[in-house]
Amino acid sequence: MNRKVIFLAGIVLFSLGAWAQGAPKPGPEVKKLDYFVGTWTTDATIAQGPWGVGGKFSSTETSEWMDGNFFVVSHSDFKMPPELGGDGKEMSIMGYDTQQNVYIYEGFNSQGHHESSKGTVSGDTWTWTSEANYDGQDVKQRSTMKILSPTSFSMKFEVSMDGTTWNTFMEGKATKK
Repeated sequence: MNRKVIFLAGIVLFSLGAWAQGAPKPGPEVKKLDYFVGTWTTDATIAQGPWGVGGKFSSTETSEWMDGNFFVVSHSDFKMPPELGGDGKEMSIMGYDTQQNVYIYEGFNSQGHHESSKGTVSGDTWTWTSEANYDGQDVKQRSTMKILSPTSFSMKFEVSMDGTTWNTFMEGKATKK
């Protein structure tokens, strides 16, 4: 019985010590994600390519901090040509991986696609990279976002089969409401 009491007392003291230290605080890298919080509209042009004739792309995305301010959670509605998948919805999460020192993005859409990207920021430019498989073909993806102002950024989404030669899939601009 004495061992149980001592063990439980040790757990309580350890827990109180951890609690007294307070909750962790987001670092400066995480705070950079604050730029994306809010409601954004995107208008872009999808280039003609192996994926089809191209066309217009538009989306509205609302992003907010998850409790704790470590991750930004976004919900969006998008429209694009039917031959490229058509209209849909997406839910995504952005954060910062302190172990790998990279930004992370996980996106899931109503068309059954999942994207897992890693990102870096240099000055006013964010670069996200990922890999996907479309119809059995491995494809490398790169998205570049250049901040133009506190309420707008240009974006370019590119694809590559070999990681060397890149083709523009889509270019456009996002504006914060």
